[in-house]
Amino acid sequence: MADTNTYSYDNKAIKEDLLNIISNLSPRENKLLYGLGTSPCTGVIHEWLNDTLATAGANSAVEGASLEGAATTNPTRDQNYNQIFTKTVSVSESDRAANAAGFGDRYAYEMNKKMKEFANDQEFAIMRGTIACGSGSAARTLKGIKAFASTLTTTPSGVSLSESTFLDYLDNAWTNGSTLSEVYVGSVLKRRINGWTAGSTKNIDSEDKRLVNVVDIYESDNGIVKIFRHRYVTVASTDTNYDIVMINPELIKTSYLRKPKHIELAKISDATRGAIVGEMTLEVRHQLAVSTGLKHL
Repeated sequence: MADTNTYSYDNKAIKEDLLNIISNLSPRENKLLYGLGTSPCTGVIHEWLNDTLATAGANSAVEGASLEGAATTNPTRDQNYNQIFTKTVSVSESDRAANAAGFGDRYAYEMNKKMKEFANDQEFAIMRGTIACGSGSAARTLKGIKAFASTLTTTPSGVSLSESTFLDYLDNAWTNGSTLSEVYVGSVLKRRINGWTAGSTKNIDSEDKRLVNVVDIYESDNGIVKIFRHRYVTVASTDTNYDIVMINPELIKTSYLRKPKHIELAKISDATRGAIVGEMTLEVRHQLAVSTGLKHL
């Protein structure tokens, strides 16, 4: 005689097995936001001055000759706009009161998640922002690192990035009076750089918290260069080829008009509402502090 079994499929008395952990593997990218230095800012429009030296040449004077004043050039003024960043959260009081797995307070959990998203959005703007002055109906947006490159920008469309081309970029910057010490590339070009056979060094600054399994060090005639893989140099949805961005971080700063902070929003419903609000811009003190090689294969 066959046994009459009971099965778990329809047994309503069995408690659910729900792990009390929430896993979030969404990417985070904040190397520039937390790696660059900061500069003070007191206005919506942030401005700074830059200048250049005259080209070196023969310099000799006749003994006893009179000295006369020479023509001078004025510094030029550059600017960027402060961009307002926001993230909002609204959690019903019922949701906060319910016994949920993975977090003690849904509002605190969501706010923590929004803080990470906020930083990602800032990083995206720092690398790829397009400047806009804004209006009563349009937001101000800051000019990102890629947009600041001009003199040191090349577009070798369809050309594979080689070690020789990489060194040409560094030499071109040096010829124009700039030393570039940080390089940002997407995953494709990073793998290509990893395949180069040139010697490298690991004499790195122990204070640089970004140097943990994310950076290679390349030693060139122009000094030591840190090479970072960066998620926003090349974005698959908008870029058809691969770019390389080189910078002099000593001349590039983030500048806050308002540091990010949590704000409790007015109680207008049976929910807790809050926001993270901050206002920042990017300060590139000279356009020669940025070099880009665009649309490599």
